[in-house]
Amino acid sequence: MDFSLDSRSEDFRQRIRAFVEGELFPLEQDPSAYDEHENIDLEVLRQVRQKARAEGLWCLQMPIELGGQGLPVVGMAACYEEMNRSIFGPVVFNSCAPDDGNMIVLGKIGTEAQKQRWLKPIMDGEVRSSFAMTEPAPGAGSDPGMMRTTATRDGDRWVIHGHKHYITGAGVASHFILIARTSDDSRKGLTAFMFHRDDPGWEIVRRIPIMGPEEHGGHCELRFNVSAVKSTLLP
Repeated sequence: MDFSLDSRSEDFRQRIRAFVEGELFPLEQDPSAYDEHENIDLEVLRQVRQKARAEGLWCLQMPIELGGQGLPVVGMAACYEEMNRSIFGPVVFNSCAPDDGNMIVLGKIGTEAQKQRWLKPIMDGEVRSSFAMTEPAPGAGSDPGMMRTTATRDGDRWVIHGHKHYITGAGVASHFILIARTSDDSRKGLTAFMFHRDDPGWEIVRRIPIMGPEEHGGHCELRFNVSAVKSTLLP
């Protein structure tokens, strides 16, 4: 397999490298650039994101027709490597998990209506998102087949019951992708749902302490009691 970069990807790699060295390394040396969780302060983030967007270094992983730069996987791998030379890197370029993966999923399989409602605000940097899959033992960790959170249809809605653990970014997220069990089918028994932080029937139980710097919004424990979700993403 050929891992050499095409000229466009190499150009972006070099520009990301220059931005990290010129803008982000100096910020890392400034104590006032950090928030209370050892991540980049949100006002500082807003300012440096504006610079990244102005230089065309925003959402490199997303298709051009959706407003990204359409870099191929190999090109993005090189750019991710350059971004991650700085602790502030990925979030500045809107390439930080969980937003990164959520945008890619929505861009590939979301309907046009879902892309407008759920994807565009994340790509525009207006909201943050979260991916709610992991559960406390004996529920799903890296194996989604162990999923215990359930979704039961009630008319045109779904009622969610379950418990999630270490959900990255949940404390500041507005848009969520939730994985729940909808049947006992071993291959097709899980469904992904979109929900908004203002939807009823769920709560953030706590922000779970971890060692070292935290993502914005932390790693949270969530509980779903009776959440009525209308927007089904995946069957």
